[in-house]
Amino acid sequence: MKRRTLILFLILIVFAVSVPAGTLVGCSDIKNLFEVDATNLADYANFTYSNGDNKINFSLKASDEAWVRISWDSAVVFNEIFLYESGDNVTGFEIYVNDELVSSQDGIGKMRNVYVGATTATSVTVKVTSCKGSYKLTDIGIYNLSRSRDFHSTAFVRLNDDGDPFSGVDLSLLKNYTDYLIYPLVTFDSSGNLNVNGSDLIEVSQKFRSFNLSAKLHLVIIPAPNADEDDNDVRHSALKDHAEELAANISTLLKASGFDGAVLGFDFSFAENLFDYGAYNEFIETLRGKLMSPYEIGVFINPDAKIFNKASKRLIDNFYVVTPNLNDNTAGTFAKTVCDTLETLKDSNLPKSKTHLTVPFYSYDKETETLYKYADYAKQLGKYGNAVTLDDGTSLRFAGYTFARDMTAFCYDYGIAGILSVCPHYDVSGSLSLAAAIKDAMQ
Repeated sequence: MKRRTLILFLILIVFAVSVPAGTLVGCSDIKNLFEVDATNLADYANFTYSNGDNKINFSLKASDEAWVRISWDSAVVFNEIFLYESGDNVTGFEIYVNDELVSSQDGIGKMRNVYVGATTATSVTVKVTSCKGSYKLTDIGIYNLSRSRDFHSTAFVRLNDDGDPFSGVDLSLLKNYTDYLIYPLVTFDSSGNLNVNGSDLIEVSQKFRSFNLSAKLHLVIIPAPNADEDDNDVRHSALKDHAEELAANISTLLKASGFDGAVLGFDFSFAENLFDYGAYNEFIETLRGKLMSPYEIGVFINPDAKIFNKASKRLIDNFYVVTPNLNDNTAGTFAKTVCDTLETLKDSNLPKSKTHLTVPFYSYDKETETLYKYADYAKQLGKYGNAVTLDDGTSLRFAGYTFARDMTAFCYDYGIAGILSVCPHYDVSGSLSLAAAIKDAMQ
């Protein structure tokens, strides 16, 4: 795999009640958003505790009897359950609705949501099954949240570089998405010229249109280094000295190919000074001048990057946020991959209505630089599993079915624009499909 391809690929190896667009708030503040427009049904329920007291704010110790039961005199309707923990010591919990297991996950952290779909019940039981020390659950929220707003599910489809661009891509797994990001088909050189195989471009466009006419198609466009240049040199020259040519070429290509937008797939490690930031922002304005609506401009961005100025944020249509690798640090807990990412985004001030979080359909071992497809471990993971251990002792972390569903639901409820699935052709069909989990959370 070429270096430029590997860099972008590894960058992407990472992851309501509609609320007004604006500055992102932290996951710890999510209750304030929901309580404006929805009723916390738990506030009006009867509570029964084991190893706790009879207050909303309660403590539980580690044991098989550590549970709290919420019941109502008559059945209520809800679709989402939120758990709040002081600290991050819960390592396993189960949720039962009318005494039937509906979720089994491995961490709460600051907050953890569980999407259960449209549900009518008289009781909810939360059971802590394991921990790494004493812990304290501070609140439980049970809501019936609206599922009526526009929400995007985007597939990042990496085509084969040689020969048949669709070899290895199971198109049957891609039918339920609302958008597609296609890579790699287009690169640019330091003079702003595009490198593209026109026949491949037409074939790809026609193929995707044939099975999903309503979906939007976006081209990922990246630098093309040669023996005398690296990615940074190409990008530097094209964006600074040949911005007009590059923008015009992108505009011409989109209008001729039937694609709906361009996504700038740059490595952000280059942006270490104000000049690079300035050149990038000026190019966005130049491209927008050439590429009028309804054509869209998208960018990849790290959650802690402060690259774009106010004008660019207004002109860019889609920000695809690179979330942490599931195997990093805290092993990809919900708090790490979702909550911490959203809280980091507060400082970037990206508009929620344009922001998409990523969810990988594989696990990645950084030490061996090995990808493990979700499809190969889906049966072993089952409905609730997120991790497997290989025969050699290697532990792999996946965004399993429930994890992907809950992450999607939370982003929906939070006001985020959508979810970006990376390598969705690593999915499986049937009841363990991650695409099905995402679609379920959008209903």
